[in-house]
Amino acid sequence: MTNDRKGIQRILRALIATSLLLTLSPTPATALCGDGNGDGTVKATDALIALTLATADGYQKRLDVAPAGAPDDQITATDALLVLVAATTSVVPPCRAGDETTAAISTTSCDFVSGGIGVLDAVTLEVLDHRSGIIKSDAVIREQRGRIFAINRFGGDNIQEINPDDDYATLWQCSTVAGSNPHDIVLTSDTKGYVSRYDATSLLIIDPSTDATCATFEVGTIDLAPYADADGLPEMDQMVVVDGFLFVALQRLDRTDFFRPAGSGALVVIDTVTDSVVDVIELTISNPFAEAKGLTYHEATERIYVGGPGTFFTDLTDGGIEIINPTTRVSEGVIASGSELGGDLTDFALAGNRRLFAIVADGDFNATVIEFDTVSRSVTTTLATSALLLSDIELAESGRLWLADRNCSDPGVRVFTVGTMTGAIEITDTPIFPGLSPFNILLR
Repeated sequence: MTNDRKGIQRILRALIATSLLLTLSPTPATALCGDGNGDGTVKATDALIALTLATADGYQKRLDVAPAGAPDDQITATDALLVLVAATTSVVPPCRAGDETTAAISTTSCDFVSGGIGVLDAVTLEVLDHRSGIIKSDAVIREQRGRIFAINRFGGDNIQEINPDDDYATLWQCSTVAGSNPHDIVLTSDTKGYVSRYDATSLLIIDPSTDATCATFEVGTIDLAPYADADGLPEMDQMVVVDGFLFVALQRLDRTDFFRPAGSGALVVIDTVTDSVVDVIELTISNPFAEAKGLTYHEATERIYVGGPGTFFTDLTDGGIEIINPTTRVSEGVIASGSELGGDLTDFALAGNRRLFAIVADGDFNATVIEFDTVSRSVTTTLATSALLLSDIELAESGRLWLADRNCSDPGVRVFTVGTMTGAIEITDTPIFPGLSPFNILLR
């Protein structure tokens, strides 16, 4: 076989063309590793994308699969061949993007009295540690620019940076103002970030390079009161930064009517250079809050995905998932309605732009984890059900789906493989108890 690039390209193109006609797998692997075009599956066309990158000295972490089990930070014809093998066997290959080694889990007691952080080995699923009492009971953990933050929400009212390399010791813990109920944090640099405050009218601008004195923590605020509903509070929640603009989800709930949606939700758009509001995108769905990990930005399609339940339990049709174009700042429509999902959406994880996994609740409070096809707009698989709270799902690049099951009689983390032709299979015989009931999961 010639070592000439053109020769390798001709040979691999022939292999890919053959595999397209005579595929050995009736069902493509569902994964992110090996998925070059971002549709959530590994197919022969992804091998062609890898080959094109190889001949052009391009790079993509999800296609860096060679050598097998030890990606080498470059794309070669070998990567293309391994992606082709994955496509014909429906086995998800390891890739550079799928380098998650641990799962850090915010935990809380079932009565929400105490909280902590549990740590699992993401490969062996062994519990490595649990640090009780280091965060508040209503807390979520986030990673920004390689740093770990606990957002101590209702009753905590502070942001806490913790060091995972030092037993999750606290580096600093700074107030967001008493009663403000922080919900999300994003950083735009090592010295600038933003905190959404659910029970306040202004977004907080912070300097995350602060020390334990918190003297330089609060830099300023951005008034979002003009975009609230009639009760005066916009209920700002999850955020994401795209191309220098901060997108902030507003739930707009009526606190005089048991926190029911006062109308549709919205995304406020803020220029991170001037810290001024430059646009407001009105959503079709109401109550956009389905995720405690920031708004989802899909890099392959360059779109923001916004999800929410609408009115909880009394209307199972008014929520769903909506796509926003962050460049034009226009909604491109709802891709999955509450009626199509089968209930109130509380969390979701994208597996490319064609399929996703979601937690939905029915009118009797029963929670279900489903796989959903955005093309046929139908539920394809039911992975798990619970009469109690399922609080978080996260999809690893390797094709493992992680679920936080807060069933207080048997709480723990459950893990599924979702990337093979055999369909979704739970690989945890029993839920893995991380020290307290799991609340949210951070794969890193």
